[in-house]
Amino acid sequence: MNKSLETLKAALKNRNAVKVIAGIANLDLDNILQVARAAEAAGAHAVDVAAHPQIVEAVREVTSAAIFASSVEPKALAAAVAAGAEVAELGNFDALYDQGLFLSADEVLKLAEETVALVKGQALVSITIPGHLTVESQIQLAAKLEALGVDLIQTEGAARVLASEPTVKSLTAAEKEELTLRNTRALVKATRLPVMTASGINADNVALAFEAGAAAVGIGSFVNQAANEAEMSNRAAAVMANRTRVISQVS
Repeated sequence: MNKSLETLKAALKNRNAVKVIAGIANLDLDNILQVARAAEAAGAHAVDVAAHPQIVEAVREVTSAAIFASSVEPKALAAAVAAGAEVAELGNFDALYDQGLFLSADEVLKLAEETVALVKGQALVSITIPGHLTVESQIQLAAKLEALGVDLIQTEGAARVLASEPTVKSLTAAEKEELTLRNTRALVKATRLPVMTASGINADNVALAFEAGAAAVGIGSFVNQAANEAEMSNRAAAVMANRTRVISQVS
């Protein structure tokens, strides 16, 4: 096992892991490398990038953190793992929502089965639980994923508008935070898998995610939309510092 993966696994076990997300649809290598260097400078445990072998290889040059490769295509995940990614992340599904596509729990499970078959034993497998599903459906899906042998599940803060053709409604920051924390609590209670809280998490509310039982947090726009690399580093460092204070208080 490589050191990056050992460090990530230890952080998950200690329930204090931090992943910085460059973005599943982000193919701007300069920006991705800025995010990766910022995560490295802050001491984050992982960085999440689009599942392209060239991106994975370039990111490995600038960080010792574990690399999550994200895609909704199992074969792309396998290619990224072959290029050096330590974690295959099925999701996030935001790009699909923008296209009006909403995967059912059965569709996610089928993709998860394909992913496990392709990469299990070579990398950890992380599956995003679609936030547009009802809480009951999320819990049922998590149980099936646990039985399948995935290593980690991740929350989403999306809300479906019930209609003949469902859409995801726009959420305020407070609404997104409330949803993803609600999903975290439900999934933590229902499964033994480590749960990563993502969507709407930042330095101000990271404490709430760990208090909700998360083993990890995924930080996206709070870091990757900063004006420059120095600000990205500062924001990632603030997340790490606030997370550390929470862990110290509850330990």
